[in-house]
Amino acid sequence: MAMTGRRAVLAALAFWVASMAKPHADDAPGRFIEAAYSSALFQARISRIAAAKDTRPGIKALAERVRDFRSAQLPELARLAETAGIQVRDTLDLELRSIVENMEPLDYLALSRRYAEVETQALGREIAAYEGAARSEVRPIRDYVAATLDRLRDLDEAARAELAAVAP
Repeated sequence: MAMTGRRAVLAALAFWVASMAKPHADDAPGRFIEAAYSSALFQARISRIAAAKDTRPGIKALAERVRDFRSAQLPELARLAETAGIQVRDTLDLELRSIVENMEPLDYLALSRRYAEVETQALGREIAAYEGAARSEVRPIRDYVAATLDRLRDLDEAARAELAAVAP
């Protein structure tokens, strides 16, 4: 059962990354901004759930860190999108909404494990996208990536440590 859940999360995240590339297929900066915004929105929502509930202390601390970071990051990404003439949405795709909704009824260890798994996977994909965007020809995107990538790597390291702590 746990393996099926992990596969479903991986499949949903893979679909999400692929679907984010469609609206601006010929526009790498647009694809990056849309994907970065969607990822930040998704992680903000799952982090709010984990931070608000009774989870393991390390998971709660991580969720609060991610939640606070994403709360500050979303307006920055919205400004970057506006500058680039891109419209971002405050809604998640069906698959990501499903992951969020499936996390809501969980508590303590189940929520701690699921949050750590999903957060680690999302950060890994996000870091890969940011590393690709670091070579962008659009200076505002390169500058934004340079200012953000180390923070994402720090969060990823913390998420991996928490995942190891709650792994079965």
